[in-house]
Amino acid sequence: MTQRQKDSVPLARGLMTGLLEGFMWLDRGLQENLQAHGLPSVRRLESMVLVYVASGIKRPSDLARTLGVTRQSINSAMRDLEEKRLIELTPDPADRRCKLIHFSREGRPVHIAAANIMSNLEAALIERLGPSTIEALLAGLSTDWGDVPTVKAEIDDTPASP
Repeated sequence: MTQRQKDSVPLARGLMTGLLEGFMWLDRGLQENLQAHGLPSVRRLESMVLVYVASGIKRPSDLARTLGVTRQSINSAMRDLEEKRLIELTPDPADRRCKLIHFSREGRPVHIAAANIMSNLEAALIERLGPSTIEALLAGLSTDWGDVPTVKAEIDDTPASP
């Protein structure tokens, strides 16, 4: 397996940092635009829950696994989203012990507005970065990356020079 040299990409501007900053830019844009239009704002975890519910993940346990958070965190986010009247929970017909998350009647306009906001933010990125950059980014992100490999980890425990 090919290994990257440890100094080939500065940690501060690596792929993971770039992806996280891109995600936070989109989430910040969503939050600011919801607020600007007088719609309920949501915490970052709540917006992540709503994105995945919109994409078809309806079980809290599946959301927790997908987002890599505890079920307690998902339950807290769901309670807050219910209080904001954005979602409702219904019994899961396949397992009565479980609940399914759906957008509420009151939450549906917020869901539609959020989808429009995200579409406009993506259009702004296409304008700023160019269509070929966005197409390449989407192609890379939608490709199956396969299982996570085990890679060589070099640990330098030498104290940094002042």
